[in-house]
Amino acid sequence: MDEDLELRMLRYRMMRKLMEAARREERGREAAEDPVETLRKHLVDRGEEVLDAALQQYPELAKRVAALLASKVASGQLKEISGAELLSLFEYLGARVRLETSIKYYKKGEYKSIRDMLK
Repeated sequence: MDEDLELRMLRYRMMRKLMEAARREERGREAAEDPVETLRKHLVDRGEEVLDAALQQYPELAKRVAALLASKVASGQLKEISGAELLSLFEYLGARVRLETSIKYYKKGEYKSIRDMLK
């Protein structure tokens, strides 16, 4: 009976070690997630729009910046990043990210583009 108890304890210890190893591996996979997707979760305002435009215009630089910012987010140094902050960061690095903008005016209950007015 005493050996049976020792055997159970040994199995329990082994199962606990295996479960802890599985948890560590799962955390490692989460950390190895694409840095761009990790960063997207923490963007506010027009941040996703700025990131998409930067990825189209400067793909290598944008991926490197996303990796750096994702590591800062993972370590807790950054919580969220606005579109304006991200745009100013790219401008500071010398990459002028061009965003698609439009000017609209309100007339008689609807928004109309300046293009429509100038036609």
